[in-house]
Amino acid sequence: MKYKLVCFDIDGTLISDDRQNYWGTLHQEIEGEEEGTRIEEKFHAAFKAGEITYKDWVDSDIRGFQKAGATKEEFLRAARRHTLHPGAREAVHELKRRGYKLAVISGSLNVLIETLFPDHPFDDIFTNLISFDEDGRIASWRDTVFDQGGKHKALHAICKREGIPLAETVFVGDGENDIDILQEAGLGIAFCPKSEKVSKAADVVVTKKDVREILKYLE
Repeated sequence: MKYKLVCFDIDGTLISDDRQNYWGTLHQEIEGEEEGTRIEEKFHAAFKAGEITYKDWVDSDIRGFQKAGATKEEFLRAARRHTLHPGAREAVHELKRRGYKLAVISGSLNVLIETLFPDHPFDDIFTNLISFDEDGRIASWRDTVFDQGGKHKALHAICKREGIPLAETVFVGDGENDIDILQEAGLGIAFCPKSEKVSKAADVVVTKKDVREILKYLE
């Protein structure tokens, strides 16, 4: 095979985010639509302005959820408001059948992929992590260091561990936080990209919302 490792973004790539990403849905589920949207936009603006780090952003979000008394069920309910993109399950399982190493590299939360794709065959999952106690309350969390300009670092880490050249890697994503890794992967696939910047960073652009479309580039 020309490629040995295929990596995916989650929100907007494997899982639909037509209205908003999972973090946005969480804010609305836990804090209410109007207040949740206000809080999400405030932290996002602070991060973009360089006033807080990515870790600060994640910590602020989850501490806010914790203060609001959020439960595991609310996280699950928010996840179920999203769906896998058409062909996502089929495409990923087909790639595993063909013998590819598979990974997820995303700024989303582990809850989302575990809820909507429990039978996933990924070898590595790099996301923000959250855990709950026996009463369903937030027990702990850990931010990922592989988002917002850091996704390519996860790609390098996997390649080093597995002895795979960067030229033999693929990344599939849709957002501007995917630009660095789209450029560094051997094959960058922009799946229904959210901006022209993302399209220009990729080697291939897929506009049809069916993840099976990527398979033709991996034959």
